[in-house]
Amino acid sequence: MSVVGFDLGFQNCHVAIARAGGIETVANEFSDRCTPAVVSFGTKNRTIGVAAKNQLITNATNTVYNFKKLHGRAFKDPLVQREKTKLAYELVQTDSGGVGLRVMYMDEPHIFSVEQITAMLLTKLKETAESNLKKPVTDCVISVPSFFTDAERRSVLDSAQIVGLNCLKLMNDMTAVALNYGIYKQDLPAPEEKPKIVVFADMGHSSFQISACAFNKGKLKVLGTAFDPYLGGRDFDEKLVDHFCTEFKSKYKLDVKSKIRALLRLYQECEKLKKLMSSNSTDLPLNIECFMNDIDVSARMSRCAFR
Repeated sequence: MSVVGFDLGFQNCHVAIARAGGIETVANEFSDRCTPAVVSFGTKNRTIGVAAKNQLITNATNTVYNFKKLHGRAFKDPLVQREKTKLAYELVQTDSGGVGLRVMYMDEPHIFSVEQITAMLLTKLKETAESNLKKPVTDCVISVPSFFTDAERRSVLDSAQIVGLNCLKLMNDMTAVALNYGIYKQDLPAPEEKPKIVVFADMGHSSFQISACAFNKGKLKVLGTAFDPYLGGRDFDEKLVDHFCTEFKSKYKLDVKSKIRALLRLYQECEKLKKLMSSNSTDLPLNIECFMNDIDVSARMSRCAFR
C-alpha cells in the first residue's frame, strides 16, 4: 500500500508518495514537482494549478489564490479583512458568517466556500498522485501549519471529505520536516543515550515557523515550536512592489495600484527579482513591456539597496 501525502501551501502544493523504501515527491503533468495553489474559473471550464496561474492576470477577478488563511475564520475576522484588501477577487459573507469567494463561472455568478476551493485543489493533487501510482487514492496525510487552530484544521478536513479522501492524519509542517530529516539518518544516538537536538526553520510565503526536535534511533520528539503567522516571503514582495510603485509614479506618472492587472504583473516580476537577488549581489534590472497605457517601464534594484 502506498501512502500519499499532500502539502497544502499558501502559494504552492506538493504531492509525496512513500514507497520502495523512500519518499518521492511526484511531478504533475507539466513535469513540475510543485503545483500552484490557484483555481481559475472560466466561461466553459475551471482550471487548477499551473494552467490557472497562467490566467492570473488575464482573468484576475475570477482567479482564486492566497486562500489558505481563510480556513475556519469568520468574515468579520480582522485577518480576513486585511487579506481582502490584497486580493483581486471578491470576498463575501456567507449565511453562516463564514468566508465566501464570489466569481463568475460558466457565465453565472457563484459563491464558493473556502472548503470547496481547497477541495478543488485537492482534486487536482489527487489526480496527480493517481496518475503516478496508476491506481485510485483514498487514504492520505495532509500537512498544516503548526499554528492552525482546531477550527482551521476541521475546515481542511471538510475539504478532504468533499473530495472523498480519507485523511488519516493532519500533520504539522515542522513535524513532517523533522520526520523527513530523521528517517534517513543513520548516525542518531541510541535510545538510552542523550538525544541529538536539531532546530528547523521554515520561511514560507506567508508565515515563519521554527521548531526544536530531539532525535534518537527510531524516536522523534518535538520539544517546542514558535511561529509568526504574518511574516513570510510575500512581505519582501510587497516592499519591492511599494518601492517600484513610488518610483513609477514619479518617473512615468503611472498610478500602478489603480489597475489590478498592472499590480499583479508587478507582483510577479518582483517575486522573480527577489529570487534573483538571493543569489546575486549585483545591480539587477526590472523591465516590463506595455505595463500601463502602452508604456514600457524599467528600474533597477540590488540586494544592498533592498536592505
